[in-house]
Amino acid sequence: MITNSLTVLDAIAISGGFRDFAKQKAIYVLRQNADGNPGPSAFNYKEVVKGKNAEQNVKIQPKDTIVVP
Repeated sequence: MITNSLTVLDAIAISGGFRDFAKQKAIYVLRQNADGNPGPSAFNYKEVVKGKNAEQNVKIQPKDTIVVP
């Protein structure tokens, strides 16, 4: 069951993790801004799992898209 309090790390884990060539330092979350346009939010997986820049691990909101290049 997916709850409303998922974070970016939770979503990555639920999706099965990364494939071989995923750019774990270049992930971003697309979220609609107040003006209706999507705004990217950077997420560096390697930093977050080391305890650095934990503020990047935002809670996922409806209509968010997580992009792992």
